[in-house]
Amino acid sequence: MIGDPIADLRSPNGSLISVYVDRPSRGGFGALLSDLVRPVRERSRWMGRQVQKSVRADADRIHDLAETLEVDSAPAYAIFASSLDDLFLLEPLTHPTPNVSTIGPRPYLRPLRAAPRALRSGIVVADRSLARTFVGFEGVIEELGDPADADIGKSNFGGFSGYEEKGVRAHADEASARLWRKAGARLLEQHVNRPFDYMAIGGHEETVEEIARSLHPYLAQLPRATFVANPKGMGLATLRVEMAAHDIEIRRHRQEALAGRICDTAWGGGNAVLGLSSTLEAVNAQAIDTLAVAGPFTRSGAMCSQCAHLTRNEDSCPVCGSPMFAVDDVVAAVMDATVVAGGSAHQFDVASPLDVEGIGALTRFPVPA
Repeated sequence: MIGDPIADLRSPNGSLISVYVDRPSRGGFGALLSDLVRPVRERSRWMGRQVQKSVRADADRIHDLAETLEVDSAPAYAIFASSLDDLFLLEPLTHPTPNVSTIGPRPYLRPLRAAPRALRSGIVVADRSLARTFVGFEGVIEELGDPADADIGKSNFGGFSGYEEKGVRAHADEASARLWRKAGARLLEQHVNRPFDYMAIGGHEETVEEIARSLHPYLAQLPRATFVANPKGMGLATLRVEMAAHDIEIRRHRQEALAGRICDTAWGGGNAVLGLSSTLEAVNAQAIDTLAVAGPFTRSGAMCSQCAHLTRNEDSCPVCGSPMFAVDDVVAAVMDATVVAGGSAHQFDVASPLDVEGIGALTRFPVPA
């Protein structure tokens, strides 16, 4: 995600253009950028002459990026421009984005705030005699060292007496357990340095639970994904596809759990709010710890030009009396203010109890209704 330098951009005259453009599936960037800057041009007609001049120059400069974006390989881009304030930034994005443009005194950051959070996973793919370990992050799979192996002896027990067979089996089981513990130790070292969001275990159906039981408690207590795999034939491309599906499922479970927690806490009279009006009160009080927005829920609103107080519709700030400026998406402003105050903001893409209210939050302290 783009860092604080972008969030701190300001245009006192309201001439800061924010454009998000996804790589087009057909056609080129030229037509798409023209469509995106057109409403900004139209809107600037109601603004001062300096802003109009700035917007015309920036719109042309943004359109001229088409050829550059065509040859670059990023899936999407964010562009921030204000000639009046000597600002022009082009940022490649690692994830798709909705095509959107707007203009105002602050950058529009909702497509960045709403981006799926990268998940870090510890991965072990093993059978009884071979174990491979990996770390997954943002679609990149890195293998940890060479595969580990174990000598489990003869797998065909024909010809052994019952006592001998039992001893050979016990030796094989212990060798496999040591192998899995060794693999787990590799992952534990990585987890201690930078925690995993979840563990993924690939193997034969009959050994997956045994592998799980061999893991250190720190790893065993993490959310878990399992899949059928052969460590000898598992390629990185296949593993990337497998882990992408697990990332989606883990995010879905997290979103459902958080939505349920917010709603249950609010309904039970705890430190949580539901609905835009209550959420605005909470964010203005810097009370929000964890904000959640249901999908593309959005409403217009207003922001104070001085203290950034947020309302649905005011001409002057009820706190400091300064003029308010209109914002097309006050939900985006709530997300920004939450992050600035040290909270976290999440946009859901799954159905949840939060859909009825559109927005809600866990708060650090009670917020008066």
